[in-house]
Amino acid sequence: MSFGHGDFGGPGGGAYSDGGYSTYNSGSGGRNSSAADQNRLMQGIGSNIQKISQNVKEIERIIPRLGTPDDNKTLRSKLDEVQHYTNQLAKDTNRMLKDLNNAPASVSQSDQRQQRMQKERFTSDFSAALNQFQRVQREAAQKEREGVKRVRANSGYGDDYDEGPNALINWEGSGSQPPAMQQSQFQQEDFEALKEREAQLHKLESDIVDVNTIFKDLATMVHEQGDTIDSIEANVETAEVHVEQANTQLVNAKTYQSKARRKKFIIFICILVLLAVLGVIIYLVVPKN
Repeated sequence: MSFGHGDFGGPGGGAYSDGGYSTYNSGSGGRNSSAADQNRLMQGIGSNIQKISQNVKEIERIIPRLGTPDDNKTLRSKLDEVQHYTNQLAKDTNRMLKDLNNAPASVSQSDQRQQRMQKERFTSDFSAALNQFQRVQREAAQKEREGVKRVRANSGYGDDYDEGPNALINWEGSGSQPPAMQQSQFQQEDFEALKEREAQLHKLESDIVDVNTIFKDLATMVHEQGDTIDSIEANVETAEVHVEQANTQLVNAKTYQSKARRKKFIIFICILVLLAVLGVIIYLVVPKN
């Protein structure tokens, strides 16, 4: 089993905060420190995605037992723990992906492309794992709703489950008891069990909302990655244009130099011919002694 306090650092802590993945101090650590932080981020993201997938399989083994003779408080507590910690792990991974996307880009264009491919792979793998997690969340929630309705119906309290904030009725604070309890048909332990199951169901529904929020963040990150890709490709195209322009200018310069040398050579030959003609004329005109 891959979940537990050791993996997540307890409620609200998580591997994210314990690992210190969010520390990017470009002023003090320099480029080497930033590269080390990115490596830690990538290792953490890969590990978390794997744990999410493993926990999904664990939840898949629990769901078919709900509503059967195997269904009991221990089983539901196990489902609640695995599901909630996996939800926390998903939120931690989402923050780590954001930090990775905001990390300083490498100077080398080849490294930039490699980093981009790594980010895209993580985003794709995380999205796939998150889809599977949300699927089992919804299946578990449906099973839990059916279970709550059965308990309410058997207790005489009614089988209508209220998904709003007033689903859990605090009779202790009102000083009264549910009608079924007044008729000795609804025992205190049954009432407490019902309250606990409804509380677990509300937490599960809240975690499903959290996953929906993560999907929105992922969509934003994918859009930003697309803009980054366009920017990198545009920079490469600009560099290629500059190289082509430089090559053209170099060819033009060589052509100009060649023409200039040819012109100088022709002028030199013309001067020699002119001097030769003048020499012949002088030789013929000047009388010989």
